[in-house]
Amino acid sequence: MAKVNVDGPDKDPEKKTTGSPADENLNTETAVGNNDGTSENVNDKEEPEETAAVDSEHPDKAEETGKHKGSDQSFFSKKRQKDQPKREKELETELENLKSELSDEKSRYFRLLADFDNFKKRTAKDNEKRYLDAKADTLKKILPVIDNFERALKTEVPEEAKQYTAGYEMIYGILMKILEENGVEEIKALGETFDPQLHNAVMHVEDDQLGPNVIAEVFEKGYRMGDRILRYSIVKVAN
Repeated sequence: MAKVNVDGPDKDPEKKTTGSPADENLNTETAVGNNDGTSENVNDKEEPEETAAVDSEHPDKAEETGKHKGSDQSFFSKKRQKDQPKREKELETELENLKSELSDEKSRYFRLLADFDNFKKRTAKDNEKRYLDAKADTLKKILPVIDNFERALKTEVPEEAKQYTAGYEMIYGILMKILEENGVEEIKALGETFDPQLHNAVMHVEDDQLGPNVIAEVFEKGYRMGDRILRYSIVKVAN
């Protein structure tokens, strides 16, 4: 049987393992000594930005991008200049339409104001007319009472009854004062020229002492309130 010699560790100092050249390069790249004695990892250094490299590597592309932006701005600027007159014309048309509408609204407002003013005047006039009509109708009903007092005062009474006549005269004076305060006055008739707008002739007489169309006698007194006739005078006309 053959013998196998098991040799111990190689004691030759020249054969001592110091590492391969590749390992030495790896260690050199991994740790690099600084001047201050500290180590710095080369792999931790930041990589340079690629943007500047891209711009520097492709100057034609950057120039083309700038030209494209400039052309876009020029296009929109020309478009605005082209559309500006059209827009100004539209604004002028809109302004004229607004002015026309404002003028129409003003005319309508003034017409409504005039109509309302006329309505107020017409309403006030109608109210005044209704008031005067009601007032005239009320005062007209007092006239027969005054006629009866005047007949009673013309009647001859005995001496012992004159105390009652004084009471009649006082009441008659109060009624005449009421008529006067409300603008009622007696229509002059006796001796006046006949006026069909004031007098109502029921008789005619020939009288040489009187002129033509002169009122010779009054049968019932007439009264007026301003221009309104409450009652015509009933008269007899001469000649």
